[in-house]
Amino acid sequence: MKKLLPILLLLCLLGGCHSAREGAAAAPETSAPPISAAPTATAAPTPTQAPTQTPRATAPAIPAPTSSPALTPAPTAAPVPAETPFTIVWMADTQNLPRDNPEVFFSMRDWILENREKENIQFVIHSGDVVDGQTTGMKANAEAALVPLFEALPGMIVSGNHDIPRSGSHWYFVQSPYAQLIRKEGQTYGEEDACYVTFRAGGTDFLVFGIGFGISCPGWMRQVIARHPDHVVIAVLHAGLQESGDIQGPMKAILERVAPEAPGLRLMVCGHMRGTATRVDWFDDDNDGEKERSVTSMMFNFQEDRVDGLGFMRLLRFDPATRSIEVETYSPWFDKWGYPHATEEENHFLLENAW
Repeated sequence: MKKLLPILLLLCLLGGCHSAREGAAAAPETSAPPISAAPTATAAPTPTQAPTQTPRATAPAIPAPTSSPALTPAPTAAPVPAETPFTIVWMADTQNLPRDNPEVFFSMRDWILENREKENIQFVIHSGDVVDGQTTGMKANAEAALVPLFEALPGMIVSGNHDIPRSGSHWYFVQSPYAQLIRKEGQTYGEEDACYVTFRAGGTDFLVFGIGFGISCPGWMRQVIARHPDHVVIAVLHAGLQESGDIQGPMKAILERVAPEAPGLRLMVCGHMRGTATRVDWFDDDNDGEKERSVTSMMFNFQEDRVDGLGFMRLLRFDPATRSIEVETYSPWFDKWGYPHATEEENHFLLENAW
């Protein structure tokens, strides 16, 4: 027994120490935790590549108004550009040139083509008597002078009495290369030596009739004009106005039977007679007792002067701002403004409110 007591006492001591440790571990902490030293700061590792971010859909940005909409002034309207002035070149009675002076005819052609942009040439007129008969040499010279013009520019050419044979047939003229180049439109009259073309220049639409020698067709002209009510009308004839200012033939018929019913008719040109003349007739379109529309008829032809009259043609300068036509007389052959045997008023004049 004395031998067992020490052993039992040792076992009790060992069991008590184990229980005390278990109790200490299970007991809650009732005092503040011990203060520990601050952790040592360590640098974050440097990324080798920026992280990829999926972009977020956002509404489009709307800039804030700089002022109240009610106070924003209305935009200033851009000024309407002024229509550009333009030129129509008019040749008459060249029949002596293809036979005797073709180089003069060619100088007229070259000047028109070379000055097309400078003068803003939009249309070319020949009022007849292109050649003096049907001989091969004259026809070839006339074609060399006129075909390049009508290939490059719109225009109107009519037959004169020297362009048709004694039979009165217009067939040869109509079949000529330069007449074939005229851009005829719609219905023609008779042997197609009465036709019309349209073109636009200076912001205005023009209707141009070509009435060959000996043809009168006022009824047909009225029908065509009725289909073009907003066009300015020009009539090109070979004959009609005399140097005295009197009118005759087809031009008289147009003035009496077409002009009173055609507010668009403003200008008629012809050659045939010698010299130059200008006539103005007035019409009352609104029946108010006052004649407010003018129809200007012009004739010029210096072919008789084989010395000082070579190469003269008329330049009709149209001004859209004033509706005026400045008329100038010029010879490329002489490089001269004004036929020397005409007055200044005959060579250079202004038609006011003429179209």
